[in-house]
Amino acid sequence: MVRLTARLAGYLGSLLFLIAVYAIVYQWGMATLEGEPRSWYRALEVVVQSMTTTGYGQDAPWETLEMTLLLMLIQVTGIAYIFVAIPLFVVPWLQTIVQPTPPEHINGLEEHVIIVGYTDLCDTLIDELEGSGTPYVILEADEDRARELHEDGLTVLHDDLRTEGALDAAQLEDAIAVVVDATEREFVKTVLAVEERDPDASVLVLVADPTRARYFRYAGVDEVLSPKHRLGKALGDRVRDVVEPDLDDEIELGEAFDVVEFPVDPTTDLFGETVASSRRLEQTGATVLGAWVRGDFVTTLSERVRIDQNTALLVAGTESQLEDVAEITGSAGHRYRTAADPVVVVGAGLVGQSAHGTLERADLETVVVDREDGEHVDVVGDATTEETLHEAGIEDARTLIIALETDDEAILTALTARELNPDLEIIVGANAAASVSAMRTAGADYVLALPNVTGRMVTLRVFEREVMTLRDRLHLRQLDAPMVVDEELSTATIRQETGCTVVALERDGDLHTDVDGMQLGAGDSLVVAGTDRQIGQFRDAYGTD
Repeated sequence: MVRLTARLAGYLGSLLFLIAVYAIVYQWGMATLEGEPRSWYRALEVVVQSMTTTGYGQDAPWETLEMTLLLMLIQVTGIAYIFVAIPLFVVPWLQTIVQPTPPEHINGLEEHVIIVGYTDLCDTLIDELEGSGTPYVILEADEDRARELHEDGLTVLHDDLRTEGALDAAQLEDAIAVVVDATEREFVKTVLAVEERDPDASVLVLVADPTRARYFRYAGVDEVLSPKHRLGKALGDRVRDVVEPDLDDEIELGEAFDVVEFPVDPTTDLFGETVASSRRLEQTGATVLGAWVRGDFVTTLSERVRIDQNTALLVAGTESQLEDVAEITGSAGHRYRTAADPVVVVGAGLVGQSAHGTLERADLETVVVDREDGEHVDVVGDATTEETLHEAGIEDARTLIIALETDDEAILTALTARELNPDLEIIVGANAAASVSAMRTAGADYVLALPNVTGRMVTLRVFEREVMTLRDRLHLRQLDAPMVVDEELSTATIRQETGCTVVALERDGDLHTDVDGMQLGAGDSLVVAGTDRQIGQFRDAYGTD
């Protein structure tokens, strides 16, 4: 609206100036060239009639060539100004009537989240807030951008958070958090305005460049988050061990039952449902041990978070059960493998550096590839070419992490690597969620998109939720349970009381994976999955020796 007003002022100013100049010249020309003096208002009338093509005055025709040319110039100028006005003013004015306008105030905001500087990184955050029933409001100072977000169905206010009116409209005092996306625009002044108005406000800032984080901390921000750093760490964590199969010798993983990771295909009914809905896979007799949810491995399956392209389910079961799971998830899955090196990391930017650091801390051997030489770069070259990947030792690698700046190059790298090593596990960090499907088609086993990681990272901070850290690995243990001998087993009850998941029942050397409702005998044992703490709770609850 400000730009439109400025254009209108310039248009009207130049138009009035030309009319005045033409009127003066016409008055002079009629007196000097035609010998018929005219008053100034008569000259003005003729100029306006000619410019608007409503008439040519009663002075026509003119005797001199100069006056004829002057009137032709006036007519052409008038037509040009009319045609300029249509796209510059008439069309935008009609659009303001037809297009919905963002509201100036939203009633009933309470316990809500304020989002400033909305970008695509906030898409998943909005999804999670809507899924949990948490109100939110986006504050956008740019009118065109605010209207665009409003048309997309988002709750948005067109205002600048630095003003008192915007702070009142957003009801800052009642908000549980203010999320500032400073990855594309600078919002230090905005943060200062929030801190001045409400020093107790919980402010979280997203930054693209971690070196800028200190300025926001100086301004009093509670926490500054680097989405790319988190994406790199999540890619590195994906390589590390999640499951430790600490089973007795008579039970061997892969023979009695197996553990497989299943991404969920977007075309299946399961896609878009809550992560907790994946428990219905257990109707096949298999057991859902946990899930990779946007970079975090969780054993508690949430009713608030929905399954998306960044969700992979970790399922234990027999071959036939896992085939049924594959049909429901629309994915063949891949067998869970413990971490092994070497790991090739393509990309030495912030994402690649974070992934490399995570792998180093896990004592895994890495080979870093980048176009430019650097401190941790082992191979300099274009990773989309066979020569560079050969030099990086792709044939002997167990895992490839792709952390490139553009998704197009990541797709080409995945295609090339899959061709060179069909057994390679390929993990990719995508910049856009829209690229996930193409990367999987190109051969990636697991793709993690930056917006999804960002949304989950912010959600965990806002609601102070916890996830299982990789220090707490998921152990598969064979345990007896004397306190429930001769009782019918309820896997849901065991999970609720201890956090452990019952995978199978061992009886006389045979393994039964469909455990619910079976009666536990004196010589039977259970195969359970859980962290050290959860297994300790199982021992305490069921008298395990």
